[in-house]
Amino acid sequence: MLAEAKIRILGCGNIIAGDDGVGVEVLHELQKRTLPAGVELVEAGAPGLGMLDLMYGARKVIIVDAVADGGPAGRVIRWREAELPKKTSRAVSVHDISIRDALAFGRKSVPAMMPDEIVVIGITVERMEKWHMGLSPAVVEAVPAAVEAVMKEIERWVGQDRRD
Repeated sequence: MLAEAKIRILGCGNIIAGDDGVGVEVLHELQKRTLPAGVELVEAGAPGLGMLDLMYGARKVIIVDAVADGGPAGRVIRWREAELPKKTSRAVSVHDISIRDALAFGRKSVPAMMPDEIVVIGITVERMEKWHMGLSPAVVEAVPAAVEAVMKEIERWVGQDRRD
């Protein structure tokens, strides 16, 4: 079970699917930093609805994940929860659920357990291939910018002096 945290950072993705592992790589880089008390790092994999379980007990959640939107590889995007794009194709199973849909389900079914704020830091990918380890060069170059985007989110939250 996860500890009570003010800020929980979820590094999402699959490290053996090419650029899909970028969220985990950003998390590994964050582990090298000195983070404020109350910040917890969680390697989330590709959780689908299971993502909700990883959020309970946190005041703020920062999700770091690969984005396959056709934009230029290595672009770092910040979305607030309300700004998340809608999934363009219909889910085949509950494991094929978008972040937006998972969060909406959580807000509707267990609103008291959901964080006060959720932000997604996305990194546009070049390729996602099964059974391929390693990130494409453009995505590797984006990792430091994604780390800095996460650090800005932490600083913004801590700077507001949020108390439990």
